[in-house]
Formats: sequence, C-alpha cells, structure tokens
Amino acid sequence: MSNALHNDTVWSNKRFTRLFWAHAISLVGTAIGTAAIALLAEDLSQGSGPRVLGYTLTIRIIVFLFLGPFAGSLSDRIGRKSQMICSDILRALVMVSLFFVDAEWQLYFLAFVLHLSSALFTPIYKAIIPGIVGEKLYPKALAYGTVAYNLSDILGMLAGGLLIFYFGFEFGFGVDAVTFFISALLIAVVRFPGSSDKKDKKDKERTEIFFGIRRMFSVPELRRSLMLSLQVSIVGGLAIVTTAGYVKNELNLEEAFYPIAMSVMGIGAMLAAIFFSRCEASCQRLWGLMILPSFIVILALVASFQSYYVLLFAWLISGAGQGVFGIISNNLLALNSIEKERSHIYAAQFALSHAGWGISYPLCGFLASEHSFSVAAWTCLGLMLITMVPMIGRRS
Repeated sequence: MSNALHNDTVWSNKRFTRLFWAHAISLVGTAIGTAAIALLAEDLSQGSGPRVLGYTLTIRIIVFLFLGPFAGSLSDRIGRKSQMICSDILRALVMVSLFFVDAEWQLYFLAFVLHLSSALFTPIYKAIIPGIVGEKLYPKALAYGTVAYNLSDILGMLAGGLLIFYFGFEFGFGVDAVTFFISALLIAVVRFPGSSDKKDKKDKERTEIFFGIRRMFSVPELRRSLMLSLQVSIVGGLAIVTTAGYVKNELNLEEAFYPIAMSVMGIGAMLAAIFFSRCEASCQRLWGLMILPSFIVILALVASFQSYYVLLFAWLISGAGQGVFGIISNNLLALNSIEKERSHIYAAQFALSHAGWGISYPLCGFLASEHSFSVAAWTCLGLMLITMVPMIGRRS
C-alpha cells in the first residue's frame, strides 16, 4: 500500500471520494433497476416472476463464479481504469436495452451481459482502494463502502418504488443508465495508483487467469478470507432466500414486515462496520472472535423460536457480523498482496466467494419450500459448524 496518499481521513483523499461516489451512485441506480427488472419479469410472464428472477439469479452466480477470474487478466491488458469505465458504459447500455425487451430469453441474455460487466468492475474497484487510502485508513474505507452498499439498497429500493409507482417501471431503467454514466465520468478523472495499468513484460506470468486462484489457496491468510466469505454466504443466503416466505407463510404477517426485517440486517451491518473500523486493534480482535459463535447462536434462535421479534434480533446480529467479516476479509486480501497482483487476488476472491452463495441460495430455498424455515436454519447451523473445523485445525 506504499502508493497511497497519506491523508488524515479518507474524505480528504479526492481520489477515494470520487471513486466512492462513483460506486455509491451506481449502487443506488442498481437498486432502482433491480426493482424495475422484477416488475418487468412479472410483466413478461404473468405469475412467473419468481421463476424468471430465480433464473436471472442463477445466471448471476454462474457468471461471477466462472468468469470473475478473468477480471484481473483483462485489467492487465486494457488497464484498470479503461476496464471500469467500459463496464459502466456496458451496464448503462444494458439498462437502455431493457426498454425493448418483449421475451424472456432477451431478459436472460441482458442479465448475462449485466452480471458479466459487474464481475469485471467490482473486484477491480475493490483492488484499487487499498493503494489509494493506505493500510491505516483501509478499514474505514471498507466501513464506508458497507454503509454505501446497505444505504443504497434500502434507499434505492424505496426511491425505486416511488419512481415506478408514479412513472412506471421503465423509468427505473433510465435512472439506472444515468447513474452508470455518472460513475464512468467520475472514474475517468481519477488517477489510479501504481503503474500496473501498463503491463510489464517481466510480470507476464501474472496475467494468467488462475494466478489469483492459486494464490488464494496457497496463502493461509487468503484462505481464511475465503472461509469468512463462506460463513457470510451461509447466514446471508438464509436471510435473502427465506425471509419473505417465512414472514408471510409461517408467521402469517403482512408483506410489509419483510422489508423491515431486511432493513434491520442492513442497519446492523452499517453500524457494526463503522464501529469496528474505529476500534483499537485489541477490540477488533475480540469482535472477530465473537462473530462466528454469534452466527451459531442466532441460527439456533430462529430455528427454535417462531417469532418475528426473534427474527429481527437475529438479523440485526447477522447483519453486524456480515459487516465486520466483510472488513476483515478484504483487509486480509490487501495485507497479503502487492499492488501489481491485487487485481488478480480480488478477482479470484470475488469469484470463489460466490460459490458459497451458489450453494446457500438453492439449498435454503429448497429446504424452506419443501420443509420449513426451521429446517433450513438448522441445516445452515450445521454448515456453520463444519466451516469451523479447518479454523480450529489452523490454530491447534
């Protein structure tokens, strides 16, 4: 992280603030666009919206898992800035194209292009931040990124609902396209750290697609980062896939209670991330030790007690744990990589971490649909215990 500008706060770093707002603005647009796509899916096939959305979610996981590793190699060839700008422009064009969709296959094709663009953008964005803010301020930058992600999700969905109500869901596609163009403009004026955008011949081997993946499995601390991501995918997958059905069908509550429960999880992630980033190192280590047992406790609670208030408490703790684990995981990536290989490392972690989501999404969905929310929660608790085995072995 030697190329970073040493400022007192991340907000005094103009390069960080421009990248932060570029990402935050596009996230808000994405939330609005997601709401619009959900309505488009229902409009294309009445009563089949969940099926269509399920397919697009599957496409997302497949693209991230199998094509995500290409992000690092591609950035070596065309430059990280060019790759991010092209990804934003491509996503904007996808949003414009959604105006003309009149068949399911067209939506699936555009979903593929959209998620491919995200797979080429997100890991490169994450890889750039350590070199811009430096080691000391990196946890705070990650915390603000968590806040931006969760706020954009909550506010974006709210804004999307209002805009779609008054102007129609097609309007959401236009708003999303504009946010991506704004993001591209902000990125264009940022000076990126280091000289790795210009590939050095002697580092040619680092453009191999599987360089980052090999590093992720060969370095102990990078393997730990992957394990943390897997644990987050277990509790996160349970919440994302099952909460709506659990609230409506098992707790017999109105649909309005579902977004409240999900918002509580986002609030927990934001508050915990900010608090964690401002703690002393000893306090951060204590937090890190508490999260996994907390995940196990809340999974046991929601599996044992059929209560909306228990669910709110559990999702608050779950969100807090996910927010802190996200900071720890990304910090491990930055501390165990150098600037010129970071794009590969973050791309590999981005791809491999989605394997956990690819397992938890269908597993939790199947168990909750065929059996109950409780069965899905107990299964996730069992998976969480299994993830503890390699961590215990590492410390012994």
